[in-house]
Amino acid sequence: MKLEDSVVLITSQDENNKSFGTGFVIRQSSGAAYVLTCAHVLEDVGGASQAKADSMPVKLVKSGESDSLDLAVLRVDGLLNRVPLNAKASGRQSSAIVASGFQKFDGPHMLRQLEGSLGDQVVIQLDTSDRIHAWHLKMGANSLQPGYSGSPIVDSETGCLLGIVSHRQEQGKTGWAISIDALDKIWRIIESEKLYKALLKLGYRKQVKLFRKLIKEYSVAAILIYGSPDYGQRWLLNRLVNHHLPKSITSNKYIRLDLAAKARHSGTKALWGSLASWVSLSRKTPPKEIIKYIYKLWETQNVILVFDNAQALTKELFDELMQDFWLALVAQTHELSIKGDYKLLLFLVDHDGCVGEWSPTFVEKIDTTWEPKLPVRSPKLSEFSGDDLFDWLEIESDELPPEFENEEAIVEEILAESEDGIPELVLQEICERCGCDWYEELQKWLKL
Repeated sequence: MKLEDSVVLITSQDENNKSFGTGFVIRQSSGAAYVLTCAHVLEDVGGASQAKADSMPVKLVKSGESDSLDLAVLRVDGLLNRVPLNAKASGRQSSAIVASGFQKFDGPHMLRQLEGSLGDQVVIQLDTSDRIHAWHLKMGANSLQPGYSGSPIVDSETGCLLGIVSHRQEQGKTGWAISIDALDKIWRIIESEKLYKALLKLGYRKQVKLFRKLIKEYSVAAILIYGSPDYGQRWLLNRLVNHHLPKSITSNKYIRLDLAAKARHSGTKALWGSLASWVSLSRKTPPKEIIKYIYKLWETQNVILVFDNAQALTKELFDELMQDFWLALVAQTHELSIKGDYKLLLFLVDHDGCVGEWSPTFVEKIDTTWEPKLPVRSPKLSEFSGDDLFDWLEIESDELPPEFENEEAIVEEILAESEDGIPELVLQEICERCGCDWYEELQKWLKL
């Protein structure tokens, strides 16, 4: 990768404002580039509302200007042809460096690479009493020109990012670069795995509480997850299975059927064939033999059954499936349904909320009269509230980027961008603010 492939030109939308500077991409996510530049460059071109990065409008993500930290992070939607420069290093005095930035060239702007070395490192005290490091730059044959503010400084040998040019001195023969570590003061890229673990603690308290009670007392159960579209049915399913089953149990057999694929047109016959295939039996295997085989699997491992898109069935088809499959399977379990070593769980997933209204198919409470043959209806999925978000931000504050520190404003913005708390839209918005692609990460996060 060439250094210039990461660098962008910062200019003004105002044709009368000829100020310009440099920035560089530090993250690509969700069709947008995140660009680091100097706060004074942004101010010189008229602020975020007037700024352009490679001729494209920008949105201000975070600026350190109010704290005297000369850094700003911009989001540029659609800037896809710039490569992120995110391999960082601390740097050493006298190390050879390269800077890449823009300067005027007979009218147009010229992108030029300069060589130099790191001088001494100094400490700068910010208005917040925080401290950051900066490097004194010693340039070689070519000096820093006006426009180099915001340019990346990289180690000549490793290509790792060391800092960002903030000032030039002595006609550009020397200058100063803010250490890249200072970026953490205003914006931090949270690792995908850390973000995932944090998101697992947001919302769904009632559903999680019911599930934990259920699996603590019983080994066999069917549970309905239901709600309107985009309310996180699949997210919750994976959360329950992967993070709330006993950690001492590691062996799981997963069987997942998409009821929308065949059942509406082919009835339960097609579902039996799919069930047989999932357990490596012939599709023509009789239902009784399939049930017997699943029971045998359960004797040595967890068996997790997922019937997805339950809303695709009519109530009659649904009742037939539960009668012929679930009740027949439960009848095999007897006393092991309470004290067995392994879990036999059926998740019924409804993505539009209709199945949950089929009374008296489901029960809501687990008491002394409850039996595993009776499917449990967990609370209907609802929007994440402001309190849900406030509580979550308070717990996860140490793991989240600094922009989440203004909790009141962040909660208001997230709710506004998620149609008042629709769960999947909330999760997506949080991911975007953390520089992660929600849809891309789902491919890794969701196993069921």
